[in-house]
Amino acid sequence: MGNDRDPRDYVFTDRGYASVAALKKEYCSGCGACANVCEYGAIRMIHDRDGFLVPEIDGSKCVNCGKCRRACPVLSPVYDTNPNPRCYAVMAKDDTRGKSTAGGAFGVIAEKVIRDGGYVCGAQLMDDLTTKYTIVNTMDDLDKIRGTKYVQSDTGDTFTRVRELLENGEKVLFAGCPCQVAGLKGALENKKYDGLLTLDVVCHGTPSQKVFEKYIDDVYGRENVKDFSFRTKKYGYSCFNQEAHLKDGRDIPSNFLADPYEKCMHRSIALKDICGDCPFAQTPRQGDFTAGDLFSARRFGQQCADGKGTSMLLTNTAKAEHMLEEIKGDCKLCQEIDFAKVKGRNRFGRFMNIPKASRRWLYNCMDYQPFDKVVKYADEKRYDVGIIGLWYGRNYGSMATYYALHQILTRKYHLSVLMIENPIKPEGEKHIQVARDYYDVSRRRDLKDMASLNARCDSFIVGSDQLWNIWLSRPYKQMYYLDFVDEYRKRIAYGTSFGIEYKGTEEEKLISGAELRKFDHVSVRDDYSKQACAELFGVNDAVKVLDPTLICPVEEYRKLEERSTMKDENNYILAYILDTNEEIGRYLEQLSIAKKKKILLLLDEPPWLWDEKYARLKLSGCANIVIKGHIGLYEWLWYFSHAQSVVTDSFHGTIFSIINKKPFLTLSNARRGAQRFVSLLKPLELENRLFQEPEDICRHANCLKKLDYTRADELLGQMQKESFAWLENALFSPKKVHGYTVYDIQDVRTDK
Repeated sequence: MGNDRDPRDYVFTDRGYASVAALKKEYCSGCGACANVCEYGAIRMIHDRDGFLVPEIDGSKCVNCGKCRRACPVLSPVYDTNPNPRCYAVMAKDDTRGKSTAGGAFGVIAEKVIRDGGYVCGAQLMDDLTTKYTIVNTMDDLDKIRGTKYVQSDTGDTFTRVRELLENGEKVLFAGCPCQVAGLKGALENKKYDGLLTLDVVCHGTPSQKVFEKYIDDVYGRENVKDFSFRTKKYGYSCFNQEAHLKDGRDIPSNFLADPYEKCMHRSIALKDICGDCPFAQTPRQGDFTAGDLFSARRFGQQCADGKGTSMLLTNTAKAEHMLEEIKGDCKLCQEIDFAKVKGRNRFGRFMNIPKASRRWLYNCMDYQPFDKVVKYADEKRYDVGIIGLWYGRNYGSMATYYALHQILTRKYHLSVLMIENPIKPEGEKHIQVARDYYDVSRRRDLKDMASLNARCDSFIVGSDQLWNIWLSRPYKQMYYLDFVDEYRKRIAYGTSFGIEYKGTEEEKLISGAELRKFDHVSVRDDYSKQACAELFGVNDAVKVLDPTLICPVEEYRKLEERSTMKDENNYILAYILDTNEEIGRYLEQLSIAKKKKILLLLDEPPWLWDEKYARLKLSGCANIVIKGHIGLYEWLWYFSHAQSVVTDSFHGTIFSIINKKPFLTLSNARRGAQRFVSLLKPLELENRLFQEPEDICRHANCLKKLDYTRADELLGQMQKESFAWLENALFSPKKVHGYTVYDIQDVRTDK
């Protein structure tokens, strides 16, 4: 049944919205019912970042009357048609069928309505190549809305105009996707009108208008196109050809097997999220009629398949059955067939696979790369960049580092990114939450099979984090030096670090140095690593850059904070401690008592170490210290964002204190690389916040009162510009092999 899923699955259930703001964005079909019913002008339909229509609510005008929520067909679905409809093979007479995509069933019904003095409402491709709903009442104008449009159409104020016609006693046929028919019914408050007849099409889903326009711009040039046929019978009914009609009189056909737009549509790469979980695809349907291609026509007899197109037509209501009786004489064929034998060749299932990684790739990169390349890579699951590193690491610093690098590459530079799976990952270990929510992850390969990634990625970035720390890198052999990358792929190290003094063997140093010198671009995040590159490995052009977390826009972290499940704490000092001991525990208790403040204590994330780290503190219980253990990255970020001040022995704890402009006190952590704290803080003139001993927590507690970031922000801003300039050159500069360019992505961003 169509209503086999609880509508609450689509709702932000904990926010108490009376309006369609309750609807999760990915489940909005863009039908426009909400905008049509709002009496206060509080809702308008806009195009989102991907080009799909979504409602925008003006909070100053909204009175929370709930009318839009009741009209929304996703939030308030109604299924009132026959779940077991009768099914017919239909051919219109040849003059009507020739103008139609399939067998002309819609055309026959529409012509009957117009002959009876009624109106027909459907999607029209306008002169500017946008697709909008139009109401017609003449045979000449009917041609404007015939035929399939493989793009989301804008219903505009159509629902309101249809209501006015119906209230005036007029007859109206409304034809559209099932979600649009459901939207009309919602906008009409599910009131039954004798004059209304609806027809929904068997829908695969629709790309956005933005995708279509990008395709037209890149392939033909919008200024050259007069009209466009998404399916034409000029080359045969079964060919699935489309045709661009140019202003110079030429018609340019293309086939769905080769054309990039047809590929991204039919392979579901460009569809809206809800198209993969459509609540209106199954029976009972939304329209009085359901029409689509009868792809299995031959199995019902040769008379059903003459090669000129055959429609499958469902009669979902008694009103449809009555209309069918009236139009049979206008049909060349109207033969009842077994619906069960039709279902398999048409979409009558709720769920359909949408390749999420490919879809994300397409919409993220589409504005900045050629359309045919974007579709090709999305379809073939190829990527601009593969990231090698500890993105799967079970500590907050690693998680935040790779999220930052990923978001910079995908959101700022609009590149497709594949996170390379850990080749020695324990069997059955689950991905961290941020990876499940945001990343495309490769399948796991053994170390000896890593070279196969050259067929998936155009370039590879290693870093950031302490990937060249010999104790960390040794189990991976030379993977962190990208030894598996062939000469035709670009090798980049961004902000990679040795962390501590290099202790590899002479043989390891020689092998690693040979690989490191093959890199196209090398950058590090601390002074020691720059020195080691030159003195130990012969790489004299390594550049010091900022850690990725310091160049990632703060808005990207706010997205994650919004997903936090813990938001109830306030007025606290945050202590984030990696290496706990009794001394630190004692001085934290003294700090809490002296400041009369609650201290929220965060330990590192690996669950198998948490209890042990907690026990080492030996807290007496005399102070207001609240332990927050076993939290995720989203909560970790939220606690930094909302703390009054911070005490930490963590490199990334220090960074996120700076990002959130918090007064902080950092204990230098020699075990994890003390020099990197100096490399971070000295250029920002914040080295006076760095201390050596746990007793400094109380001795210098005045550091937690206030911190003026004016000078630090000025210095940080300049370093961010330099880091971005280095990264942009590394990403977009040509790579030449044997005298010819093998890697050259043009940076065509408009927001540079």
